[in-house]
Amino acid sequence: MGRFAFVFAFLFAGLPLAAAKKAKVRTGLDQLMEKPDPWLKDKRIALIVNHSAIDSKGRHIIDLLHPKYKIVRIFAPEHGVRGKVDEHVADGKDTKTGIPIVSLYQRKKKAPGDEDLKDVDILIFDIQEIGVRYYTYGSTMAMAMKAAKHAGKPMLILDRPNMAAALGVYGPILESKFHGGFAGYYPIPITHAMTIGELAQYYNSNFQIGANIEVLKLSGYKHAMFYDQTGLPWRNPSPSILDMNSVIGYHLAGALETLNISVGRGTSKPFQYFGAPFFNGKKMAKSLNAAKLPGVKFVPVSFRPERSAFRKKRCSGVRLIVTDRRKIQPLRTLIAMGQEFYKNLPAETRDKNWLRTANGIGQTGFIERIAKGESYQALEQLIAADIKAFTETRKNYLLYP
Repeated sequence: MGRFAFVFAFLFAGLPLAAAKKAKVRTGLDQLMEKPDPWLKDKRIALIVNHSAIDSKGRHIIDLLHPKYKIVRIFAPEHGVRGKVDEHVADGKDTKTGIPIVSLYQRKKKAPGDEDLKDVDILIFDIQEIGVRYYTYGSTMAMAMKAAKHAGKPMLILDRPNMAAALGVYGPILESKFHGGFAGYYPIPITHAMTIGELAQYYNSNFQIGANIEVLKLSGYKHAMFYDQTGLPWRNPSPSILDMNSVIGYHLAGALETLNISVGRGTSKPFQYFGAPFFNGKKMAKSLNAAKLPGVKFVPVSFRPERSAFRKKRCSGVRLIVTDRRKIQPLRTLIAMGQEFYKNLPAETRDKNWLRTANGIGQTGFIERIAKGESYQALEQLIAADIKAFTETRKNYLLYP
């Protein structure tokens, strides 16, 4: 496989945890731009990127490469290259450079085809992922790796931090009937606590994709960091992830979005507000706080979402407030919120709507036990062996402490 068979790495010593707030992480894109010619000179380049593909100074990869290097095509993931829409995006041209854009999100296979790659020498992937199985950028990457393998093209993955790896690994392993879905491609837990580069290596080897990939590593990064401790500029990774509280809320309860409820899309607090016209926020906040969930609390809230479920309708519900993110127990929080929401869904549609969460949470049997009110301890034990096995395998692909 030549030089693509190994991982090209510049790993600088990280700062001690006490100084994590002042840490300055450098991205894979930063590493590429230090010496781009060996990778890019005289190459026809295709990019899979969105608005998050910026260096540590906030400069976008397209602007850094164009016009010195030949970008023949840009592949757009969900939300597009500029990441401004919560809906399907179409083919077009980049507004700044005129480079052709091919939408992957509107395609049935959601990946480049051989025809798209026939005039390409190297495919580059650079997207900020947040570390949750049902966040679709990881699936986009896996499908692109398969496409690169099929077309016989090398693929360069520019690594970026996992925005909330510090929450750890949790949740059921995706059951077989859901494999290959866009919001859940491979059998991994809800959160994998890996960077996108680590995940690429895990997918490539563990699931035998066998693509000719190389990862340009981060420097100064540790898994114990939250994104706002890296010193990197913030870009909303998608239109409804506005800050670290939205990232954490998505980790904890994004799997519940398929219920007939609003998760706050179109408000100032997406994935922090959870509600519906038929909820009683005061009652639910009291019940959730009685569970004494570490690191979080709930307050009743009334809101009117501008997008998605119950758009422009007054919703009653709860606001998830992070009080100490280092103490959060993600699985315990998900189970408590799921059980509370289930109890308060309309009886006539409760079970049908609850069944929709199986894909996000990962296992039908697991969600059935949540609905029955089984304890967190019993549910944790149910998946303990699977999580242990995943964690042991995961160690083989970690690039950072």
